Amino acid sequence: MIAVNHRLELADELEDRPDYWTQLAWLSAGAVPLLAWRRAAGFSIADLAELSGIPAPLIAAFESRHARPSVTERARLARALGLSPGDLDD
Repeated sequence: MIAVNHRLELADELEDRPDYWTQLAWLSAGAVPLLAWRRAAGFSIADLAELSGIPAPLIAAFESRHARPSVTERARLARALGLSPGDLDD
């Protein structure tokens, strides 16, 4: 968790996070919402796994549309990303 917090602090300092319009472009281009929001947050899959408690390989499967998150998993991912679960609807 310390590594994730440090990474967030660095991203804030560098202001290298994609803005709202970049996120919207990713979603409009057909990106999986989880993938688009994770990238917009500046998280790696490992970061999101640590924050959500969901194994990284399962998150990768969600992002590649090889698996669908349960209601509980969707809520945990949304909470980790600071979103509502509906923001992750594909």
